[in-house]
Amino acid sequence: YLLVESTSFVSCSTSGELGGAVYFSNSGGQCALYKVCGFDCCSTYTSRSRGLFVFTSVNNVISSKNYVNYTSITRCMNQISDSHGMLYLVNGKIYCPSINMSMNKCPHAPGIYCQPFIDSNSYTSSLTYSSFADNFATISICIYFFWRGTANHEVKSCNILRNTQGNLDSDGLFSASSNVFIEDSCILENKATYIFYQENSAYRFTVLNCTIDSTSNNGYLTIRNTFTKSFIHALNHMSTQNCHSEYDSVGTLIPITPTPSSKKQICCYTCGNSFYQSELRYLISIIRVFLFNFIHLNAYSYPLN
Repeated sequence: YLLVESTSFVSCSTSGELGGAVYFSNSGGQCALYKVCGFDCCSTYTSRSRGLFVFTSVNNVISSKNYVNYTSITRCMNQISDSHGMLYLVNGKIYCPSINMSMNKCPHAPGIYCQPFIDSNSYTSSLTYSSFADNFATISICIYFFWRGTANHEVKSCNILRNTQGNLDSDGLFSASSNVFIEDSCILENKATYIFYQENSAYRFTVLNCTIDSTSNNGYLTIRNTFTKSFIHALNHMSTQNCHSEYDSVGTLIPITPTPSSKKQICCYTCGNSFYQSELRYLISIIRVFLFNFIHLNAYSYPLN
């Protein structure tokens, strides 16, 4: 078993084929990553590499965990031809809540590559409350659900924003050869000929209650109750100096932040080009605190909320 917790991998690399920072493969094992920051990591293997930041392969039963939770992977790059998957997860139950994949670059799947256990009665890969923003696939595909037939994949309450394919006519932003259900998600300002590309005509994408500005597909898409730029999530992601996360927006569309009394706390931060803006806001906050204490000499008698 492998647990990686509260750990940063900064500018790590491997000359091997698998895993630029984390590589785990055990046919009887399980793996979980929690509070991991990945920044500027990759495999430099000169041929087909997989899992440019993380490659994990676990025991292929539904009870085996293949989890990545509350993790940010940003600015990892690899331009070697036929490299696949910044986050490459194989076998077991794949579960990724609150991950932030932003500003990564590689030929295929700079977002995530999922190849879970097959179970037609449940979701064996699940992406929830996660952000995939500003990633660049120099050839094709941002999020890839691999060929595992009757496996069911779930994308729920996620932000998929401004991702780009270098070869716009190749595959799609989402590519799959299994059933994929996408619900309550924001899919906006992505650049690809197909947003949804199904490789196997026996399976479909189903999109429910999403806000989308393009539903381009190759013929295997079911749409239910979609909206055009009506909402954007506010999701809570880990943020550090290297793996920075910030409130995001699309045009004039900004997140609606829930009130403290709200029972359902959905706060969405996505990684954007605003690190220095955030630093400026932090400085302004310090100045405000200083002025407040200077003007109110008895400031320390005030409660802090």
